[in-house]
Amino acid sequence: MTKRDMTLAGIMVVGVLSSSLVFAQSQEKPHQETQQIDRYIAMLRTDLTAQKTSIVVSNMHLTAAETEAFWSVYRKYTKEQDKVGDAKVAVIKEYATSVNDIDDKKAKALTAKALKVEEQRLRVIKKFIGEFGKVLSAKQVARFFQLEIQMQRMVDLQVAAALPLIE
Repeated sequence: MTKRDMTLAGIMVVGVLSSSLVFAQSQEKPHQETQQIDRYIAMLRTDLTAQKTSIVVSNMHLTAAETEAFWSVYRKYTKEQDKVGDAKVAVIKEYATSVNDIDDKKAKALTAKALKVEEQRLRVIKKFIGEFGKVLSAKQVARFFQLEIQMQRMVDLQVAAALPLIE
């Protein structure tokens, strides 16, 4: 993964999260702000998907026969991970809208939701290790998930850096 790819992804994630936090701190036009944030998130996902695809293509070195089978499984994998991503965005939005007034009860609930999202992400990965293993060698599956987890960690790091700590 190139430094340029990491930088672009980081800038987009920080931009979306900054917009979310601005929204949380000034709710003069909540409906418009929510729609704008949703548009930013959609754009971010489109860009990240294109970047991920490019990174996978340039690093997997698949044969013609493997390519068709891989992308079929990859589309299913992405669809399931997108659902997990939706849940993560919902938790981030909930956090952003209440960042200034989180009590112990809310902190506990948000922590539980965040952990549930991480568990869902891992369940999908474990499931698809087996699915990819039906069409690729174990080394290729490991290589794909190395790339996938590295990219996800980059996004997670950018998200974490953009969110303020609970006071």
